[in-house]
Amino acid sequence: MEVGAVAALRYVKDGIRAARLVMQHTKHTLLVGEQASAFALSMCLPGPTNLSSSESLGKWSKWKENRCQPNFRQNVVPINSCGPYHPRDSLGLTKGACSKAKLMETIEFRSSLVGLHNHDTIAMAVIDRMGHLAVGTSTNGATYKIPGKVGDGPIAGSSAYSDDEILRNWCM
Repeated sequence: MEVGAVAALRYVKDGIRAARLVMQHTKHTLLVGEQASAFALSMCLPGPTNLSSSESLGKWSKWKENRCQPNFRQNVVPINSCGPYHPRDSLGLTKGACSKAKLMETIEFRSSLVGLHNHDTIAMAVIDRMGHLAVGTSTNGATYKIPGKVGDGPIAGSSAYSDDEILRNWCM
């Protein structure tokens, strides 16, 4: 029943290992941002490492050349032709008014948005020789996410959960 997590980790490739170090070597559950990276490096994880791929560098170069902000959001329109973005007038949000009926009209069924090539969460469950169960998830690497986005992976109990007692009862 222990937990460790990191979010907004930079320059460190192995987020799962960093999360385990948080669990093993701190009294905390979650470390985020530059301090999570500094902690991971101080615990001798390899780095700092450039995590950019040729694909991500290509997308970034294209964005810079076009001087156009990528649209990481939904149900928004750009102020100019390329952002920044703001809510559509049709949502009833421009003057602080929030029409629940209008909002409900625009919500898409989320599972239709998740597919083989547009989801970044990886989860793994393992059982060791002693019969102890452990789980880990990683939600890093999503393309076109809003800066500052944290997935459900580092939120304790949100993405994965394991309990040895339940495993023992299930296996008997």
